[in-house]
Amino acid sequence: MIDITLIQVAILWSITALGIICAMNARGLFRQLVSWIIVIGITMAAAFFSYLGFESVKQDMGLGAPSLGFNSEASSSSAAENVENDSIVTGYIAAEKLLLEKIATVSDSILAFPSWKDISLQGIGKREIYESKARSLRNRSTDAYRQIRNLTPPSERKRSYDLLLTAANNLQLAGYEIHYQFGLEADTLGENFAKARKHANQVKSIISTITGKE
Repeated sequence: MIDITLIQVAILWSITALGIICAMNARGLFRQLVSWIIVIGITMAAAFFSYLGFESVKQDMGLGAPSLGFNSEASSSSAAENVENDSIVTGYIAAEKLLLEKIATVSDSILAFPSWKDISLQGIGKREIYESKARSLRNRSTDAYRQIRNLTPPSERKRSYDLLLTAANNLQLAGYEIHYQFGLEADTLGENFAKARKHANQVKSIISTITGKE
């Protein structure tokens, strides 16, 4: 759009006023006719450029068309937020999947652990090997629990996260119980192994609930 200033518009209207005065003072029919034609032309030009100047002022004041730009910016901002939110949800789902696989593997190892009676019959050497494996399971279960506690779920995955955290808590208890058994007397009945398997089975059940909802 042509840049029209208020000063230029004022000059145009001043010229128009002078033209009217000259037309009124013109002598003879021909001179008056020509003068008024010129005045009308100047008046139309002044009105046109006044309109352009008015539109320019409206834009400077943030009225009219610029509001469309604001709406466009708001729409762009909303679209960007949606993309960011989708990215967060996608990232969380990927992390959740990896942790589900991790706690499933540890719980399977706990459930596959030999009974305390079988370990006791194999001698001190074998017992030390199984104790090392039990310590590893305890550490892995604790590590999985900490990773899950550090997750920040999006609102859409809050229910799934709560179930995942419950599973991780049971896994940590299972890891503790299976390792704690080795600190007790050798002639115990292996009650801690039974507790560990109970917690591990609970982990498996929760995993089935989570994956069944997806």
